Amino acid sequence: MRNRSYLKKGCTLAAVAACLALLALAPIPAGAQQEAAAAPNPSTGKWKVYRDDRYAFRLSYPPDSQVQTGRDHGYQYMRVHNFDPEPGGQNTMQPGEYHLEVLIFDHRLGHRMKSPCRELVRDAHQVRAGKVNALRGLAEQGDDPGATSFALCLQAGKVDVMVMATEQDPQGALANRILDGIRFGN
Repeated sequence: MRNRSYLKKGCTLAAVAACLALLALAPIPAGAQQEAAAAPNPSTGKWKVYRDDRYAFRLSYPPDSQVQTGRDHGYQYMRVHNFDPEPGGQNTMQPGEYHLEVLIFDHRLGHRMKSPCRELVRDAHQVRAGKVNALRGLAEQGDDPGATSFALCLQAGKVDVMVMATEQDPQGALANRILDGIRFGN
């Protein structure tokens, strides 16, 4: 009797294993393959780290991003994005796309922000960003009417920094993940 019970369980397990093997060999419909390929998930994979030793800050960003640094009249900048608006085209971000801009106003170079942080950041609350205090909230609306811009702003003795992260998701999962990882005072 006991052997018959093991035999039944063995046959059932063999049937399940055979079904799983057949499912593994079955082709995936073309539509499902395209959906998986068309929906990149920047939150997966190992994120890259940008460090700026001069201004003592670092931030992490998705690996599919581009980084640009430079100087403009009145400030220095660092941009990270996976959104590239086409010249003359529609400048609307798609889900999963973002644009981050770090504006550095170095007082030693004569750079000044146009207003204090408390006037530039809406719905602001104080946070720690590494070794310094900063304000977190919403930034002024950007060029993309459907996007939401989140901000982190700090003012120190020799430098002011405004960080704006913009994305299509009004909850800002990706933008806020990037802002949460910014650290000043390495």
